[in-house]
Amino acid sequence: MSLLRPLFIGGLLATASAFAPSSNHALTSRSTTSLNVAVDTSDIKNGLTIELDGEPYKVLNFSIMKQARGAAKTTIKFKNLKRGNTIENTYRSGEKFETAQIDKKPSQYTYEDEVRM
Repeated sequence: MSLLRPLFIGGLLATASAFAPSSNHALTSRSTTSLNVAVDTSDIKNGLTIELDGEPYKVLNFSIMKQARGAAKTTIKFKNLKRGNTIENTYRSGEKFETAQIDKKPSQYTYEDEVRM
């Protein structure tokens, strides 16, 4: 029985390390969450890209309306970067948005237009 005990404990340690997260996985999960940053309505600037309903929007302009009683309201005009349409919404102060990461890459079209006569 004394010979089986070290083998059994060694086997338990080996299987426990299989359930521990690997260092590569921890790094990739941190890098994906650090891309999107929560932005408050007070941090809105023209040209900022944010994500609304899973689509990227660019802030065209904004205005802050301070009221005598109650919280300030921010009116923001957005342009949808996928569809091209614009929307205008009013938000209470303190509401948060997620920033959208936009990657711009140089590209070249490699096809010819068909010429019809």
